[in-house]
Amino acid sequence: MSRPVPSFSFIVPALNEEKNLPSVMEEIASIAAKGGVLDYEIIVIDDGSTDGTAAAVAELSSRYGNIKFVRNETRQGVGKSFLAGVAIAQKDYCLIVPGDNEFDLGFFPGAVAALSAGDSDFVVTYVANPALRPWHRRAISFLYINAFNFMFRTSFRYTNGIVIYPTDWIRSTKLLSAGYTFQSEALLNAHREGKRFAHAGMNIRPRAHGKSKIFSFCIMAEVLASLVRMKLADHQAPLTEANK
Repeated sequence: MSRPVPSFSFIVPALNEEKNLPSVMEEIASIAAKGGVLDYEIIVIDDGSTDGTAAAVAELSSRYGNIKFVRNETRQGVGKSFLAGVAIAQKDYCLIVPGDNEFDLGFFPGAVAALSAGDSDFVVTYVANPALRPWHRRAISFLYINAFNFMFRTSFRYTNGIVIYPTDWIRSTKLLSAGYTFQSEALLNAHREGKRFAHAGMNIRPRAHGKSKIFSFCIMAEVLASLVRMKLADHQAPLTEANK
């Protein structure tokens, strides 16, 4: 049975993204309209930027009346930044939209329809055009998702894209990781609880400004440590009837 169109909190972590944020805001407004979403907010988390990100958000706020702004004085990382946005989110669902504008949000109207239909609790995206990424990044993503699915008996195509969460759920679920694997852990928690997932292909695009901040030796070490923590926790987590 179809439900009313829900409301959404778009959480935008940004680290030195002053030149990309105008395009991000414009696209959010456009896809919200295409999805029939009238009630939404944009929460920008400035993760210790040293450029004009704060000034850019102030200027954008004069054009868009639904922007909230949080500034981290020091860099906290994508996970903590997202959760800082979740803490003040006021809408039914929330999703992370990276401030680098690399993710095409064209999937969003279909995601709204899936949630409104009432047969999905979450929408999980996967990269529909992976050939656009360098071979080494594709290889790492392939190894990671296959290791994750093998370790935790899941069947996700991707866990590090955009995920649309029920706001109350993501606010209350227990997460051991606040780094790059926080979404993998959140989805694992949802899987354990027998939640229902809709999957949506999402296109990526080259950055118009700046350089990617993903993939360093420190981040790889963090990812491996997080997988170990999740596996240790998995031994203690009860299974629901849906995933026994």
